[in-house]
Amino acid sequence: MALKSLYIVGTKKDVGKTTMSLGLLHAFRKKGLRAGYMKPLGQRVVPLEGLMLHEDSRVVASLIGSGNVEQMDMAVPLTRGKVEQQVYDFKPAKVLEKAVAMYESLVRRYDLVVIEGMGHVAMGSCVGVSAADVCRAVGAKALLVSEGGIGKAIDDIFLCSTFLNARGVPLTGAIVNKVWPEKFTRIKEATTLGLKNLGLRSFGTVPFQDQLTSPTMADVHEQIGGEILGGGEHLSHRVRQTIIGAMDAQHMIRYIGGGTLVIIPGDRNDSIMAALRAHLLGDKNEPAVAGLILTGDFRPNATVVDELKNFHLPVLCVKEDTFATANKIINTVFKITPNDRERIEWAVCLAAEYLDVDGILSCLENNA
Repeated sequence: MALKSLYIVGTKKDVGKTTMSLGLLHAFRKKGLRAGYMKPLGQRVVPLEGLMLHEDSRVVASLIGSGNVEQMDMAVPLTRGKVEQQVYDFKPAKVLEKAVAMYESLVRRYDLVVIEGMGHVAMGSCVGVSAADVCRAVGAKALLVSEGGIGKAIDDIFLCSTFLNARGVPLTGAIVNKVWPEKFTRIKEATTLGLKNLGLRSFGTVPFQDQLTSPTMADVHEQIGGEILGGGEHLSHRVRQTIIGAMDAQHMIRYIGGGTLVIIPGDRNDSIMAALRAHLLGDKNEPAVAGLILTGDFRPNATVVDELKNFHLPVLCVKEDTFATANKIINTVFKITPNDRERIEWAVCLAAEYLDVDGILSCLENNA
């Protein structure tokens, strides 16, 4: 069976390309296909064993086996300052050549390669290597991923498909991701028909899943830094919701549920103790309090500090004030990390349940 490779590209950043890549890779392999992966361009670069890997590549490597890490070196790492340099030294053919060489080294070993794009469909145009340019150069077919909604999703997909078509790239169809569950049926029916009206095919509508956006306390610590005051061995606690403990302690505990991250000024001893009491009442499998962040570079009194160290609860102490800390967490998109097996498994399950994997493979096989 001759197959074209699949280039997964978004209508904008953070629409769930990595989630879809993980799910489809697993689904293709489950069907007996040798499916490989590459992320030719990207900005979140991590040096590892002499290679320049994208963080998304490390996540995929953890799914398909650590032995595949060496196959995931980036063709064009766009690290800070690199884009400006490339703009002045504009040689798109040379940059594109690296991506093609990487692809050719992979496609010899696999039945198909899942290629994950960077950001939105036109990202990389500034250096002559947009998703469309790479897709055309390696002869892959494109699959668009959009966020939920009806009019906006259809419009965004059509706009991006127009860009791809103008660059000579065949589009297989689209996936509408992160759809609110209460609107799922309506949006699925409307977007499927709306795309069909424009000559485009829907390969799935995927509901929004809280689990995929729920970081661990280790992820939170990586983003905001700070001193681990206690509970460092429990950084695997998962954050389901975040509250600011700026109200009276007796009122605050009403807002604490399974997996709550509580942000409190470090000198609010009463609120800190109330959070600890709420934590004791939680389920062992789902702590009521996922962790505490003590702000303002304030430390509780010695008695409270001793109490904190006796609880199985991650406590971070940061210099920033409460508002700045909460704002940073709210505005952070917590990506799936290589060690987060739960979220990787959820991504795999989503693809199995909601994507038309056979339809995508059929499209890749036709006119390959």
